[in-house]
Amino acid sequence: MTGRVAGKVVLVTGGAGGIGEATARLFWEEGASVALVDVDQAAAEQAAAGIGTERVLALGAALDEEAEARRVVEATVERFGRLDVLANVAGVRVYGPITEADGDSWDRILRGNLLQLAHCSKYAVPEMAKNGGGNIVNVSSANAIRGRGGMPQYDATKAGVLALTRSMAHDHAADNVRVNAVCPGPTLTEFHVRRRVEATGESAEQARAFLAAQTPTLLGRQADPREIAYSILFLGGDESSYITGATLMVDGGLTA
Repeated sequence: MTGRVAGKVVLVTGGAGGIGEATARLFWEEGASVALVDVDQAAAEQAAAGIGTERVLALGAALDEEAEARRVVEATVERFGRLDVLANVAGVRVYGPITEADGDSWDRILRGNLLQLAHCSKYAVPEMAKNGGGNIVNVSSANAIRGRGGMPQYDATKAGVLALTRSMAHDHAADNVRVNAVCPGPTLTEFHVRRRVEATGESAEQARAFLAAQTPTLLGRQADPREIAYSILFLGGDESSYITGATLMVDGGLTA
């Protein structure tokens, strides 16, 4: 096997769709064994079946529960014998200004965008260290850097992901565990298409065309999820061996 990550074992959260599914697929195509995790077990199984019949494990888990994150890491190691890469892709969104925020929305966004990442990393790091090291790639957002209205809770937690990434890079460098972050810009996923269809009644094709054209990026378009997945593949593989604690903007020039 001659893929870029041949022989590695990768755990991808949020793997049932969007950037997570694209990441799981790309790592698998490049030779890795992949544990694909999503809160929706059936969706995880469907995504895994669409990738391949070998070197794929589908797991359902609510990773904001620490015991579930531990179970997922242990199941991955039990199946494949080791863990080399953790791609923390899963996240949640909360919409509205801060004046509409309440305890429930804060709990949801903090658990979904910070706690599940922290829980998975807590149990992944020791497994990586056992085998001489590994890589954690945390998916943040270009809006952790670039301000906007209407999503202060989401953007605040995504900024927290960047701080957590830097601190983790300090803490685990001696274990040869590199920790980096990716900040995607506007990315056209089925989640966004469905949300617009539900809001407007448009067909999926109409919604997709509208969303594709609505972007302030320098490149004048939204990303395909696979374009974001390539940046995760790079940071999760040996080609990025001298990079840790870094934030990679994959945003079509949005923050420029």
